[in-house]
Amino acid sequence: MSRSPPSLYSIREEIGPSDHQVSCFGGTTSNIERLPSRLQQSKSLHRSKDKQIEDLSYEISYLKAELMWNKDSKHALQQFQEQIHHLFYKIEEYLIQVDTHLKESEKNYLSLWGISGDDGDNERVGMI
Repeated sequence: MSRSPPSLYSIREEIGPSDHQVSCFGGTTSNIERLPSRLQQSKSLHRSKDKQIEDLSYEISYLKAELMWNKDSKHALQQFQEQIHHLFYKIEEYLIQVDTHLKESEKNYLSLWGISGDDGDNERVGMI
């Protein structure tokens, strides 16, 4: 009785969405190749030297593509991180300005009521 190999996607959490997309188009990634089902398949195959060379050449090409994708992704994420840091410092500057304006506005408002915001003794103006 022949037994079919286990499904490639029996352990979904080991591959990501991009790995799945690549496999849907007939490709493979290092994450897919490290799945237990794939490792077991590769161990059981006895291939000729020419077939091994062909397979290794193919593996090198997709690994190069994967490295390029990782490099591009890293660059994009670093740019994003720089932009987020810039925005963080801009927001911090704006918050300091707003805080200063709010304190000044509160001081002006309290001074209309005769309340001094500078000292701890806040005097109230007697109302009739």
